[in-house]
Amino acid sequence: MEYLFTTVPGLEDFVIEELSERFPTSRAKGVYMTGRVVAEVGAEAAELFRLRTVERFGIFLGDGFGEDLSGVVEIAQRHLAGSLRYLTRFTTVGVRCERVGQHGFTSRDVEREVGRWFKERGFTISLVEPDVEVNVDVVESYIAVWITVAKRSLKDRPWRVYEHYASLNPIIANAMVRLAKPKPGETVCDLTCGGGTIVAEAAELYPHARYLCVDISLRHVKGAVKNTAAFPQVDVLWFDSTKLHRAVRPVCDKFVFNPPYGFRIPERVGRLYRLLGKAMRRLARGCATYVVITPRHKTFISQVGGELLFRRVVYQGGLYSHIIAGRICP
Repeated sequence: MEYLFTTVPGLEDFVIEELSERFPTSRAKGVYMTGRVVAEVGAEAAELFRLRTVERFGIFLGDGFGEDLSGVVEIAQRHLAGSLRYLTRFTTVGVRCERVGQHGFTSRDVEREVGRWFKERGFTISLVEPDVEVNVDVVESYIAVWITVAKRSLKDRPWRVYEHYASLNPIIANAMVRLAKPKPGETVCDLTCGGGTIVAEAAELYPHARYLCVDISLRHVKGAVKNTAAFPQVDVLWFDSTKLHRAVRPVCDKFVFNPPYGFRIPERVGRLYRLLGKAMRRLARGCATYVVITPRHKTFISQVGGELLFRRVVYQGGLYSHIIAGRICP
């Protein structure tokens, strides 16, 4: 069946990678920075709830490109006939539009016009808990039409007991760990681990590596202990990471972390990154790979140094951030 998957904008190829790992996938396409992937997958919908790079998914009806409201509605109506096989005269229908970008119309305008198409065919429109939810997503000029299967977000993880006030989206954490690709026996260090999202996601994906989760906040460390309780390969440490090399021998084969980016204290961020880079060099067991996410990627690269291997823009929490991977040596 042909499905549409939503994810963090910028991580579309990671969805395709995971699909190809888990299921027979005959074809897949993703439009960069739309957060949308369309794939022909040989799996039942119930099996897809195990995906870790996906937020929501549903049955794909069609897509296209349009600039104004009439263009969006035209593309939607072109594909809506495919939804009729899932409807009866007793079925209520809901229309949902997620819109990203600058447009001369609103999401409500799209929902109203598409809803009219169903009303004209005798279907009852429901704004609350419809039997069938039809999505018309408008991301800049890209339009995707699909039916919701996963109403709850797949990014909610069962291990997350403690919620950090600025917790990283587990989907982003999953992508970062995939870039690091920990090998059995390697130690991965998260120097600013907060509630432990990265190490928990990593331990689930690569269970044969070791993980060190370090944070300066005792409250967050206690939360990380709760979040990683199911993963014995994770050690949690309450310490200042910029001074960790004074207490710990070089043990880190890879670093994966989400450092503070300090829009409120920009003058301190450069110094923090410089100290983290110094600690990384002293903690590295030989040359080590690092993967970090920050909107201040230029500052991080200039202060930490090393060889830049990869850079990717993602859109999260209203910010364009950069996932950067590099190599650092003692």
